[in-house]
Amino acid sequence: MNTLNTSQTQQQKIKRLWWVLGLRSGLFLVELGAGLWSHSLSLLAGSGHLFSDLITLGVTLLATWFTQRRTASQTAISQNRRLEAGIALLNGVSLAIVAILLGREAIEHLQSPEPVLGLPLLGAAGLSLIINGLSVYLLHNDHHHDLNLRGVFLHGVADAASSIGVMVAALAVYFFNWVWVDAAIGLLVALLICLSTISLVTDSLRILRHHSV
Repeated sequence: MNTLNTSQTQQQKIKRLWWVLGLRSGLFLVELGAGLWSHSLSLLAGSGHLFSDLITLGVTLLATWFTQRRTASQTAISQNRRLEAGIALLNGVSLAIVAILLGREAIEHLQSPEPVLGLPLLGAAGLSLIINGLSVYLLHNDHHHDLNLRGVFLHGVADAASSIGVMVAALAVYFFNWVWVDAAIGLLVALLICLSTISLVTDSLRILRHHSV
């Protein structure tokens, strides 16, 4: 019975991950197109973060499928835990790299602000908030128990926070023509992404050390 329940749980996890992958793939195309159209750094930052999401989501799905097919022996469980921790560490490192690149670009744009179109920026940010909210909802119940899902969940939370920031930037640009706000929000999002990686990376390294002995 336990084996059956575990298999059903894994199937549900894979199904939810596929839903999240599909939602974010569509959102990536929207944010990239709208970011290029509006010349928005904060929106392009969101699309760059989403691109790293798609890579780590694909790897997470592969790892989940692989662990599902393995036997439940103690050795296999330990290997699965190492695999999950390795994928989570990849999630954390990719988030940190994205945050650094976005932060550097945001600082450059703060020094030399560029014109931004507020209306397409606002529309894309609203859609992004809805889709990221759905992604977070789909993963909320399981992210405490699965390190891989926790990494994907943190990506979603960071994306949702990014969407709120982009909406603020869009309103400031549209109503007040404060184009510098777009770069400032991009820098804030980079800082939030960086902070979200700390616990994920430390927990991943702890599990890898524990299961290497």
